[in-house]
Amino acid sequence: MKKVINFSLGAMSVMAALSPLHVGAHGWADFPAARQVICESDGGHWGPSDGSQIPNEACRASFLESGTYPLVQKNEFAALVPNYNNMDAVKAAVPDGTICSGGDPRKSGMSVASEHWQRTEMKAGETFTLRYRATAPHNPSFWQFYLTKPGYNAAHSRLGWDDLELIDTAGNVAVTKESSGQYYLVDVTLPSGRSGEATLVTRWQRNDPAGEGFYNCSDIRFDGEVLPPEWTSKGQYVKPGVEAQDGDSVWFRIFNQQGSEIVFEKLPITAANENINTWSYDLALLINEKYPAVAQVGVEEASGDIIYQPADLYANQVFVTNPDYNYALDVRDGDVIEPAPVIVQGLESQYTLGTDGKAYIEATVSSEGHYKINMTLLDSAGQQLASDNDVINNSSVGMSLSTNQTGSFSVVVTATDPASNEQQVVETKSITVKESAGGGDYDYAYPEGIGSYVPGETVVLGRDGNTYQCRPFPEGGWCNIDSPYHYEPGYGSAWQDAWIKQ
Repeated sequence: MKKVINFSLGAMSVMAALSPLHVGAHGWADFPAARQVICESDGGHWGPSDGSQIPNEACRASFLESGTYPLVQKNEFAALVPNYNNMDAVKAAVPDGTICSGGDPRKSGMSVASEHWQRTEMKAGETFTLRYRATAPHNPSFWQFYLTKPGYNAAHSRLGWDDLELIDTAGNVAVTKESSGQYYLVDVTLPSGRSGEATLVTRWQRNDPAGEGFYNCSDIRFDGEVLPPEWTSKGQYVKPGVEAQDGDSVWFRIFNQQGSEIVFEKLPITAANENINTWSYDLALLINEKYPAVAQVGVEEASGDIIYQPADLYANQVFVTNPDYNYALDVRDGDVIEPAPVIVQGLESQYTLGTDGKAYIEATVSSEGHYKINMTLLDSAGQQLASDNDVINNSSVGMSLSTNQTGSFSVVVTATDPASNEQQVVETKSITVKESAGGGDYDYAYPEGIGSYVPGETVVLGRDGNTYQCRPFPEGGWCNIDSPYHYEPGYGSAWQDAWIKQ
């Protein structure tokens, strides 16, 4: 049975207040969780005006200073800095005492000095994967990670730039699609020898004329040192037959599970180091000194240490701390410019026909190079059923295919260099498309009935064949915003802010 609800003027006012703010929102640090994320999760902000229902004292102090504004804008702790490579300009736009508020005085409560900010337990010296929820991904962009210096006390003062030290960086990271939404996954190494409490500041900076950058504070507590790494061998460091000559370069790369390069070193070969024993030793020394928490080159001893053996080149192996990492060593002709790799993300193994009788196969393709991209859906006989094409040039693009058929298929993604017209297959994925399971009981087939959805109650059927419940108030106000780009269940860039998948 369908429900028809008349919203009160107060509820409509809340939705009106929320709507223009969220459309431009972009994301937040999910792990370790940012302050505004923890405060929203703890709840109590929609109770008495004295904040007495807010369980966390730091969140309560923030509420008394800034109200609920930092929560309804939790994914836009941002500042515009056109000259974003100039740290003096960044510090002017995000002054001392406002870093955890993204430089926005309306969110100043998230910068209050308090000993009660909730903290995530971390290990000194560990390399962890930072998860950044992207309600609106932005590429190209880059990342900087700052940590408070020993001696800083969050209970005594608001955070300033002199309290921070840069501990890690990352370049343009491709977005990863998961069932729970889109994320940036970035490996960050914390310094060794730290103890006690600290605050991690994540700066996500867009490369665009406006210079939009995002600032999140995640409070952490060091719970001892990271244990000695457990090494996994990825095979022989240098294989017999590998040769490098004067003018070449040797590329050493480690890739994470998403295909992104987390270690990339190029060693130029000259007449002075073209002997294989020379350049291999120099490169191994560089890797071992620069990436001790990620990779090591050598022979594993009984103690667990990895020691390079210059007297026995082919006995040396490449060890990594994450068994999902992969390794490649290549000799490149110094006169040849290698094409930039193409990364495809978001393809699933199984799809379901939606309410419109179609299954939608979507992917994000990114590269620092210039390519014509084609994504094709083939049936089991190799016949083309659908295709999509676009152009990328140091950018990312969303690709989409649809079919009303069920069965087994293949998705093939190719990249063509416009200059040489050379085409390469960059991804082949076997998929299955099934009939809809019916989606269970629901009140409406989205977007039918939009404007009358009840927060915390209304269940809709999405076009992917799944059912979604409108989130409780106040987040449930987003369910009634008629903006499929942002809030269509399962597809909108910020659908999880409005809906809970059943």
